[in-house]
Amino acid sequence: MTPFLCQIANMFYREYGDRLYTCTFVFPNRRAGLFFQKYLSEMAGKPLFSPTMLTIQELFESFSLYRPSEKVESLVLLHKLYGEISGSDEPFDDFLYWGEMLLNDFNDVDKYLVDARDLFRNVHDYRSLDDDMGHLSERQVEAIRRFWSHFMPVEGNRTKQRFQKIWEVLFELYTSFHEALHGKGQAYEGMMFREVVERAKSGTLELSESDHYIFVGLNALTPSEAHLMEYLKKRGLADFYWDYESPLVRDEKNRASGWVRENLSRFPSRFPLDEGSGEMKLAGLVQGQEVLQGVSRGQDHGLDQGEGNGQEKGLGEQREQPGRGEEREKTWVEAIGVPSGVGQAKQVSQLLSGLIQSKAIPDPNEAIQTAIVLPDENLLMPLLYSIPPEIGKINVTMGYSLSNASIAYLIDLIARLQKSVRGEEETFTFYHRHVKSLLAHPLVSGAAKEETEMLRQAMVTRNLNRVGVSDIPPHPLLEQLFTPVTRWQNVGEYLKSILTTLYRSLTDEKMSDERPEGSVRAIDLEREFIVQCYKAISRLDDNLQGTMGVSVETYFRLFKQLACGLSIAFRGEPLSGLQVMGVLETRAIDFENLIILSFNEGVYPMRSGASSFIPYTLRQGFGLPTREQQDSTYAYHFYRMISRAKRVFLLYDTRAEGIQTGEVSRYFYQLKYLYGSHFDLSERVVAYDVAAPEILPVVVNKTPEVIRRLNGYREGGNAFLSASLINRYIDCPLQFYFTAVEGLSEEEEVRETIESDLFGSIFHRVMELIYSRYKGKVITPDALNEIAKDEQRLTEAIEQAFARYYFKEEGSVQPLVGQHYLVGEVLRSYVLQTLKLDREFTPFEYVGAEYRFNQTYRVNESLTLNIKGIIDRVDRVNGVFRIIDYKTGRGATEFKEVQQLFDASKGNRPHQILQVFLYGMFYLLENPGVSVSPAIYYLRSVYKDFDPTVRCNKQPIEDISAYLPEFKEHLDTLLEEIFNPSIPFTQTENLKNCEWCALRELCER
Repeated sequence: MTPFLCQIANMFYREYGDRLYTCTFVFPNRRAGLFFQKYLSEMAGKPLFSPTMLTIQELFESFSLYRPSEKVESLVLLHKLYGEISGSDEPFDDFLYWGEMLLNDFNDVDKYLVDARDLFRNVHDYRSLDDDMGHLSERQVEAIRRFWSHFMPVEGNRTKQRFQKIWEVLFELYTSFHEALHGKGQAYEGMMFREVVERAKSGTLELSESDHYIFVGLNALTPSEAHLMEYLKKRGLADFYWDYESPLVRDEKNRASGWVRENLSRFPSRFPLDEGSGEMKLAGLVQGQEVLQGVSRGQDHGLDQGEGNGQEKGLGEQREQPGRGEEREKTWVEAIGVPSGVGQAKQVSQLLSGLIQSKAIPDPNEAIQTAIVLPDENLLMPLLYSIPPEIGKINVTMGYSLSNASIAYLIDLIARLQKSVRGEEETFTFYHRHVKSLLAHPLVSGAAKEETEMLRQAMVTRNLNRVGVSDIPPHPLLEQLFTPVTRWQNVGEYLKSILTTLYRSLTDEKMSDERPEGSVRAIDLEREFIVQCYKAISRLDDNLQGTMGVSVETYFRLFKQLACGLSIAFRGEPLSGLQVMGVLETRAIDFENLIILSFNEGVYPMRSGASSFIPYTLRQGFGLPTREQQDSTYAYHFYRMISRAKRVFLLYDTRAEGIQTGEVSRYFYQLKYLYGSHFDLSERVVAYDVAAPEILPVVVNKTPEVIRRLNGYREGGNAFLSASLINRYIDCPLQFYFTAVEGLSEEEEVRETIESDLFGSIFHRVMELIYSRYKGKVITPDALNEIAKDEQRLTEAIEQAFARYYFKEEGSVQPLVGQHYLVGEVLRSYVLQTLKLDREFTPFEYVGAEYRFNQTYRVNESLTLNIKGIIDRVDRVNGVFRIIDYKTGRGATEFKEVQQLFDASKGNRPHQILQVFLYGMFYLLENPGVSVSPAIYYLRSVYKDFDPTVRCNKQPIEDISAYLPEFKEHLDTLLEEIFNPSIPFTQTENLKNCEWCALRELCER
């Protein structure tokens, strides 16, 4: 079929020829004007003076005496007026949401030429409806009655009272807002529309009789637009052309036909379009005759039983692909379900390749007859990365939203950083998570690589939960970023200084000779985004001048709104190559091949539900736009878009997440069940193979390099085995390999909370400090009472322990506050209970704490190893040395046999006992001839009737010597296995050991 705009160009060039420059063509969007210009140029085949081309909004602006107002400036003015009229001192922050809603409502009131006084009648006027409502229609009166009857009475209902209070000032606010904007020579869009219509009605709208306005491809007209068009028609200065060729658009049962009859009757065309365009056929519809072709009324609207029966066949399958062989009369429509947003973009690549192969795209370098439509702009970047290389040119008409740019995300991170500021003057601090996120941003890390890494390391090393200004390394960008901003008036200059530094950094980076060409292009785009951000901030500062009640947080929120409304146009020839566009940009334009993404219910059509202060009842009664009109508009856009296409691919996301249902749009079901005879329909779902791949066991052979690293644990090497590494090997040899051989470990991070391992370290230190003055002395019950009663000394010990292990600044002891104070009190409770447990073993000699050993251990003639450890505490009771290990949780103090300590198949292997046994063995090696008894203090058990002495078969171990031969035998066998070149490192058989393993992802368990 001939494209609609091509028909218009052909007809007007035939009628006007070289005089086309005297015409002004009005289109629904600028893109339609460019396509019209292209067709006109092809028709003429020679240079000619182009006609003026405007959108309907631009036409009103050209007639208006006002200039468009800035949204933020309008909100500021509206807030000021609301305060004066209502007497409210509501801060701008709180008013912002309602202000935006009121702006939208005032815009609708003016565009739809509603009498604001009648609409905003207050509840006191309700009783006088019968007296002074004669000028209103019955529908309007009924709408008012229904609305206010719902709100009567309002006594006792605070929500209704609040609504009524605001409603009663709306008319005064509306008129005052108009007057204030008028005084500035400004107007919002609706106000501008109303002003032009009122001047047209009064005869003061200046027009030239030589002007001629041609309205092309419009549909859902607001009353203000219709009034202006009517005015121009009566003056003989207007002509109208509607794209209602499709019988589906003309079907009165289809919501897409909502404006067809009225528009054709009220604004007929002067010239007929080319033969076959359908314009001549519409005369019957205007006269009330049924001219639908192929749409059977009063019957079941089913699918053909032929090829278009919706069976799951698509590109690349047995069915003939579109474009091959004889041209199809029906439009090919295929719905393709894809369980991913990015997956849809990948599917587009396959579709385009198929269209190229089938010659449906004859020249991939000039694919202007193919359009990809994006109802969801978030898929733009994944789509661009998925376009096959054969497509030489791409024209992105929708631009790229500034809100999706890297710099906009950086400013969002800065907003969070500033929100986290605490303290005053020189003591300002920032929350560590926000600092970390900011340092990880590529623009920041790229500009200050060494300094950001230095700060990251300092945060971890010193456990900086709050990062102070004094902690920031010297670098211009970091010093700017971490400058606290407490007044919104300073935010603009603060951000612009950061943007300037980043721009210079990127410029220096671009000038580097080592940068590849693709990277230079990316830098150019990033610099353009920075420039646009800078301009947006300058506009925001200008609009907010003199505004009261704005917070720093609100400033950032307003910037985010501005960024959402700005887009960066991609450079290129607009009328060349594959077209990528939004839904509204397709209006009046026709394509042979259409690929529509995000074709999900709720996305296409978009869910209705824009916030409004005007209730639905009143909207309906006064003819303001409602969700039904929105649905009708969306339906028209869709059915018109596909009306001349040969091939249509509808891609939708099959995932059901949150409010997304995974359902294809209702429009596909309408095509399938109501209009099946018009289309060659097909459905399929792209199924990814989600079956879990077979996970093969991970085995690490002891290669010469692995053996070399293991030998570092031998005598003379620098590495030491420990009880924790030996336990790790028993639980999982592969985990031992990752940590002991490869040196892998969890990434160290700033600790916000006191977790069990840190709590244990702090407890150990507190116990060491309170017992330190008794080293080598006998502890009596009186001594323990003295320690328990000395609250000051215990508090100091807790604070010192926190300084060493949590704040990591041992010399900077400070009182604990907040959460740290509460943890300190829990520690105090554990310490006192431990002292109570110790009383049962008095008198005892306190030998010492943190007893360290670094020894060589001979396994056999060829294997001697380095082994180290730290014994939490050693004391002597009745001549027996107790080797004590503190544990924060609960655990076993009893085992049945020594072999159990090394049995990895047991789920509850007493690894704590193995550790204290190992410590006892080495203490005995350094102190031969003494009796050693192992003990474990489980802190969560000290409140009960608890004996910390380790037992074997319920017998307390008073001397470990009797158990050491068997213990050494099992230990030696284990160590020989570790260093045996023929025994690889394998995964554990006991999957319970994997549950809390930090390295489980490496072996895919």
